Amino acid sequence: MNFKVFGLLALAALITIPAFAADDEKEKKKKKGNKGQYNAGGQLLKQLQDVGLTDEQVAKVKELGKDVTAKMKKIKDDAGITSELQKKRQEVFKAMQDSEKKGAELVEAINKEAGFSEAHAKALKVCNEVRMEFHKSVVALLDDDQKAKLPARMKRFTNTKKGKKKGGQGKGDQSEKKKPAPAAE
Repeated sequence: MNFKVFGLLALAALITIPAFAADDEKEKKKKKGNKGQYNAGGQLLKQLQDVGLTDEQVAKVKELGKDVTAKMKKIKDDAGITSELQKKRQEVFKAMQDSEKKGAELVEAINKEAGFSEAHAKALKVCNEVRMEFHKSVVALLDDDQKAKLPARMKRFTNTKKGKKKGGQGKGDQSEKKKPAPAAE
């Protein structure tokens, strides 16, 4: 009789131990995730948390994000941009963030210091363009109420292809400095 109980316990242990091991592996994968790997859809969804996306919109953003992530990975792989090179560039960026250089001049200095070639820099520029198009397409999915709730840095994607700002209020506006034309007599 004791052998039967012992046999049942051993059988139960053999069945449950692999199940617990599989659960542990799932937990490790959940915690680890795609650490170090860029996920365009996931990052954008974090930024859009307060917008109130529908389940359908979330699914569409994730789908678009997978495509964009794959495109960007291919562009970087084709250009030979490794994760080590990206980490080095990020470190250089943090070190140079407070420099007096701004805009394109800063980007060029960071790329040079990090050891990026022209091909690497061009690939990053293409990746940035792909990312911007992704953001525009996601903002296009939103209704007017959701667009009103967009974070400030995302609002620029709501004005797609409208050309120059009305009233000449762009950066290059010099209207305050210009003298009025003399009146014709």
